[in-house]
Amino acid sequence: MQDPSKVFEISSTSVLDLKAELFKQREEFERQKVVAKNQPISAASRKVAKKPGIWERQNKGVLERSHRDELEKVETSTLEASRAAMERKAKLYDHLSKTGISDEILSEEVLVDFDRKAWEQPSEDEPTKEKNKSEDPWVEYIDEFGRTRVARKSEVPKSESPVIGPTIPSDDNEMIPEDLLLQRWEEAAKKELNSGIGPIHYDETKEIRTKGVGFYRFSKDEDERQEQMRALKQLRLETELKRASRQTIKEKRQAQLDARMDMIRVKRRKISSKNGTNSTRSTEDTTTESVISDVTNIPNISSSTDSTNNESFNKVLQLTNPEQAVNDLLSDIRRQIETKKKNG
Repeated sequence: MQDPSKVFEISSTSVLDLKAELFKQREEFERQKVVAKNQPISAASRKVAKKPGIWERQNKGVLERSHRDELEKVETSTLEASRAAMERKAKLYDHLSKTGISDEILSEEVLVDFDRKAWEQPSEDEPTKEKNKSEDPWVEYIDEFGRTRVARKSEVPKSESPVIGPTIPSDDNEMIPEDLLLQRWEEAAKKELNSGIGPIHYDETKEIRTKGVGFYRFSKDEDERQEQMRALKQLRLETELKRASRQTIKEKRQAQLDARMDMIRVKRRKISSKNGTNSTRSTEDTTTESVISDVTNIPNISSSTDSTNNESFNKVLQLTNPEQAVNDLLSDIRRQIETKKKNG
């Protein structure tokens, strides 16, 4: 804290300046007071500013977006002008690089020696793609599925088989004549034939794919491979014979069943054509028994026992209507046939 007993020395100049400033402010206050008394305050000056209405309010960010669009227009025009200037300079540079500078004044102002540049680099205008194509020729190769493909040397996968054909640009045969290469290939082929190795069979380990259900892996030994193929052919022949015999038996059974069904239908027509009031009960029973005996003579239709058949026949004989009996018996036969088909 400052000591209250301490006295600060103030110069007379500072006191005079302070008095002058105080007097000036007092005069300004009096003048404004007089003006305010003479001029009454209007209602417009006391009016409080209202909030802007809905239609007067501007959307948020409109001014910022418009300002940003103006800046982008300016930048776009500037970039286009800069691009045009750079393209013009690039064309001039290429022209000077090819032809050189003939103007002495221009040659003194330019720091690049275009005459020497055009002399040292005469092939700059040639496209580099032709050079790249000559260094990367077309070659043939075998892919992972054993197919012959044609592609650039740089695009051939490193893990694939070596390139085949007379267009192999390897280091060993680039300087060897074509006749000598053909002779070497013929010798290699004869050596492979005389070695007794035989043809190369399919190797599933070189294919990365899922094998089907019918896939069979043969042995790499030639004798065992031939034995496996003979056994496979024998199994196929047996399967075809069994399938044919089963189909034949099935067709025979169906033919017998159709014949018996036709016979039953004929007897049903005969029974229905007769007048039930004139016929006696004994005649109806005899006819029903004959129909049942014909039906039971069908071979290989059902595997049920004789006792079961007798019970069904007794039930049929107990019926008063022989036509209904035949219908029920036919329904039982159809049911037994369908059950046998489902079981095997």
